[in-house]
Amino acid sequence: MQHQDQEKLAHLIAEATSDAFVAVDPDNRVIYWNNGAAKLFGWQADEIMGESLHRIVPEIHRANHLAGMRRLAEGGQSRLLGKTTTISALCRDGRLLPVDLSLTHWVEPKTSKLAGYAAIIRDASERLGLERQRDAYQRKLEEQFSAIEATSDGVAITDAEGFFLYLNRAHCTMFGYSDATALVGRHWSILYSRQEAERIEQIAMPSVFKAGSWRGEACGVRRDGGIVEQEVTLAQSPSGGLVCTTRDIGDIKRATRDRIRARERLQLIERDEMIGHAVSGVAHDLANFVAVMGASATTLRAKGWSRSPELERIEGAARQASSLLDSVLAPNAAKRPPSALDAKSALMTVIELTGVTLKPYHSIMLKAKEESIALKAAESEFLRVMMNLCNNARDSLPVDRAGSIEVILERLDPARKLSEPMVGEKPELPSALITVQDTGCGIEAEDLPRIFESFHTTKSYGTGLGLSIVSSKVVEAGGSIHVKSGRHGTTFQLVWPLAKLPLDQRAVEELSTQRAPEGAKLMIVDDNPLVLELISSEVRMFGAEAIAISSPLQALQVLEADPVGWDAVILDYDMPEMNGGQLAALIRDALPSLPILLCTALHEVEMDLSPSLFDEHVVKSAISSSLNQALVRLLASSRYKGA
Repeated sequence: MQHQDQEKLAHLIAEATSDAFVAVDPDNRVIYWNNGAAKLFGWQADEIMGESLHRIVPEIHRANHLAGMRRLAEGGQSRLLGKTTTISALCRDGRLLPVDLSLTHWVEPKTSKLAGYAAIIRDASERLGLERQRDAYQRKLEEQFSAIEATSDGVAITDAEGFFLYLNRAHCTMFGYSDATALVGRHWSILYSRQEAERIEQIAMPSVFKAGSWRGEACGVRRDGGIVEQEVTLAQSPSGGLVCTTRDIGDIKRATRDRIRARERLQLIERDEMIGHAVSGVAHDLANFVAVMGASATTLRAKGWSRSPELERIEGAARQASSLLDSVLAPNAAKRPPSALDAKSALMTVIELTGVTLKPYHSIMLKAKEESIALKAAESEFLRVMMNLCNNARDSLPVDRAGSIEVILERLDPARKLSEPMVGEKPELPSALITVQDTGCGIEAEDLPRIFESFHTTKSYGTGLGLSIVSSKVVEAGGSIHVKSGRHGTTFQLVWPLAKLPLDQRAVEELSTQRAPEGAKLMIVDDNPLVLELISSEVRMFGAEAIAISSPLQALQVLEADPVGWDAVILDYDMPEMNGGQLAALIRDALPSLPILLCTALHEVEMDLSPSLFDEHVVKSAISSSLNQALVRLLASSRYKGA
């Protein structure tokens, strides 16, 4: 191809391109200006040909531009040759325009002297704008990512199939993972039990796919098997996957449960106080009647009826009635401290009392894997808990066919896995496991979470306070309750701490065989004839002589007439003419060495007593079990010996 043809072809190419093509001679004068340059900068070719290129070079860059040309003419190197560089160019209207510049040069063939420069110039405005948008978007993503990583809420993203693509640090930590390595690529259901994953699929996913989001609560499973109580928000991502935001609400839920239990305890106290106010007018006489029933049953046992199950039931019912009466009349009084309670013996009492109320085709039985298990418990509190559970089990049995209740007593193996407790926390101390399981109708799934709420009941009768009482007593004892229920019945499992010291049965038997000294002469003062006769009979059984007096004033007259003929005085508190405290004060002034025993149906909080007035105190409901020991201690005291 001839040289002229080459020049013509180059000219055609330069004119056909949309980019600006500009050439200058060594003196910086324009020698070529294509249509692209005219459109880009605003000068037509005939206006700029032969003119200095400085027309499109901003003033701030002209000195550097000339220095570069001189350096290249002198055989030096240009920093722009062979590269595409973004610089600013000046348009005819005075605008500064960002352009991409590709620069080259040519020399004369014979002398290799610099002959000129050529540049391809392209408007860089659009490219730079896109790059700024891209950079801004990237910074925004980085800021969002940093915020997601810094938040205490868990965030996870899955693909359309439910497999994890991303989990932030909080989400991993919440479930016991140090990072997302073990979870990315695995299905989200790995963090939930099978039942919970199915529930989420059935409840949450339809809402996500229909409305775009779902919010609710769920229970996840930590890597170590622990439970994570969560508040979860699910949203559908543009790609069809899930964006999950979750918050650990375990502390909040535990605090809420604690507040509910505190409110329930307050309701129980208020309820007991309300009942106490309602029955306070007859409480004293009622306690007397309970004491007479229990002590009379014990007397019959001593007369040869020891094998009668009916007597055992009467005695057990009397103890329960007395305990209930104490809790009603003095709900805020200091409770009897827990001691080593023979669990098997206490449960046998519950079995006996429940068994007599069963239908002929229903049964209740106790399975004790050890003869002696000592619980850390107050007997009355433990019996109240177990009576409530057994009565509930009885009421759930089918009315028209056979049914059974089984109570199992055993030591809890520390390695044994139990369900999550519905009440309390599983104690770390050595504990007993007491199971009450029935073949009844079971508890509906929607009712199960509420069974321990005050005033919630599924029965057509009752207050709904039974299981609320059970829950408060078990928590006070430091134990826990685990519940399972289905179509074939309900199982309650109580974890109850063991006593640190075992039962000392020999010491109990030795104390119960001691007797008051024979021939001791005792004055008994009580305005209730039945109680007066009961205490007199008990005293005579111990070998002592009893003189019964129904009037405090008469008792003072007898003591004044014969001040040295008495070994001890037994006084009631609530009597006409004067109360037992006032009578004891008068006796103490006249006969300071005479031992005085208080035997009353009232609770300590209902009496204004000085500790120096009485040497012993016996509750009337416990006459049959406590009076003899109190008399043994009383007549062995230094006050009596010094008489």
